[in-house]
Amino acid sequence: MKKWILLLLLTCFSNAYIVHTIYTVEINGIIGPYTLSQIERAISLAEQNNGLVLLLLSTPGGLADVTLQIMKEVGNSPVPVVGFVYPDYSYAWSAGTYVLMSTHIAAMAPHTVIGSCQPIAGGTPVNESKTLNALIGYLETVAKSYGRNGTFARLCITKNVNLGADEALRYKVIDIIANDIDDLLRKINGSSIVLRNQRVEIVVIGSAIQPVTPTPTETLQMWLSDPVVSSILSLLAFILLLTAFLTGHPAAIVAAIILLVVSMFSILPTAWLSLVLIIMGASLIVFEILAGMAAHGVVAGVGAVLVIIGFLSAYPASVFGRELIHIKDWWLIQLGLYINIAVLVGFIGLIIYKAVAVHKVKPPSEFLTNLRGMEGVALDDIEPGVPGFVKVFGEYWKAVSDVSIKRGCKIRVLEVQGDRLKVEPAGINTPEGTEGEK
Repeated sequence: MKKWILLLLLTCFSNAYIVHTIYTVEINGIIGPYTLSQIERAISLAEQNNGLVLLLLSTPGGLADVTLQIMKEVGNSPVPVVGFVYPDYSYAWSAGTYVLMSTHIAAMAPHTVIGSCQPIAGGTPVNESKTLNALIGYLETVAKSYGRNGTFARLCITKNVNLGADEALRYKVIDIIANDIDDLLRKINGSSIVLRNQRVEIVVIGSAIQPVTPTPTETLQMWLSDPVVSSILSLLAFILLLTAFLTGHPAAIVAAIILLVVSMFSILPTAWLSLVLIIMGASLIVFEILAGMAAHGVVAGVGAVLVIIGFLSAYPASVFGRELIHIKDWWLIQLGLYINIAVLVGFIGLIIYKAVAVHKVKPPSEFLTNLRGMEGVALDDIEPGVPGFVKVFGEYWKAVSDVSIKRGCKIRVLEVQGDRLKVEPAGINTPEGTEGEK
């Protein structure tokens, strides 16, 4: 009853934002392009369904450019975004602190830590005043826009200051300490925030929690962002390049290029990565078919997997679940759909072409050696009416002749007669390396 009375009062006397669904994004591990993609999808879902976005932070940090984009996305969000360092005994260092400070409501579990925001490049702390002053000014501005402590924003960059939950609340760095998600939702219910320069009251009337899970592409990017995985891929690419240099084998070159491209996936925008996967997969399928299925379908199989992953990533799970969602880069998805259709039609067309061609052409061995005028060597004595074996173009054939041909003599193919060749002597009818009889 109290909840409905509160809802009625807030609706009548203030600008209330009614929350029906909580869309959660778990930010674990390194913050990268996949994190931005998940947050964008969560905000779109919340906007379409009158929801709230809850970022669950447990991260050592991440990429600076992506973090600044996330802060901008959160700042311009049409829906409330709550940052929560959770679960207990977690941490949100560096980029995690930046993201937490940019949310409309910042919360921490009791035994969590934030701070250590000095940027690092190549494993070395950045001390350049131009970079540091820019980050300090931006983080201070963002923190003060939510009424938070700007001094901490400066100290966590210049001095790598760290704060626990109690200290962060005492110094007005965060807004709430909560034991869990349910406790957090109770405490934010009825709170006032500034949303797009307008003060609104949050009213939580629904506690349905909807996780925004990573798409296949986002999962792939997370996996590739692991330093161990990245090092292994780089080592394999180097080995393949060395092999290609020593042997000149084109397959090694292609494999090395693929590994190098894949290793760059972790820094590409996720929206573009789906398109890249589809193009790579389609290229591998076409390459395998044009090569006459030389790899027995393995390359085409890898290509098919890449196309499927790219397709599933372009159309997130929320679309298949019939949820309304605003897709920011819709033209990319349309382009991906057209490429999928073109690849499918082309693949089916090539299969039909190959099937028809198989029935029209002669067997491969006959096709390769059915060349009139090709020369070879007699392996047996051949007499009229008495066939023998010859070697032509590396193949062994049974052959007939209208004249006598001695073993070891050069022969010339006249025609193919079923499963045997009709041949004639090529030059003097004497074995190679010997003189004819005088």
